[in-house]
Amino acid sequence: MKAIEAAALKGGDYVLATKYEDGDTGDHYVIGFFDSMLPKLGGDRYMIVDGEGKQFRGNGFRRAETITAEEGAWLMASGRWPLPMSQWTYDEEGNGTIEGSAWDWLEKARAALKETG
Repeated sequence: MKAIEAAALKGGDYVLATKYEDGDTGDHYVIGFFDSMLPKLGGDRYMIVDGEGKQFRGNGFRRAETITAEEGAWLMASGRWPLPMSQWTYDEEGNGTIEGSAWDWLEKARAALKETG
């Protein structure tokens, strides 16, 4: 999955957002509403707010994707939220691979909802 272009988001869109592109749940991640873009050195950031319009993170998020109300409800169901911590594994050269990121959980939500129709 790839982060969607900022131009594709509209104020008020329901989103999953992560501090970093990889979606490691050891870092900040939220479900909220797209507010605006924050231009930052090194790349724009998605500004995400809660239902009362309060910013979740002053420096914004590096990745955001729209989700449906059903996907949000699935992710936030009792026993799933907060999402379990991601697990990192390393190869012989020390390159890390993440397992169980917030984006992996979104894929699980979409697959589960597709099965239930």
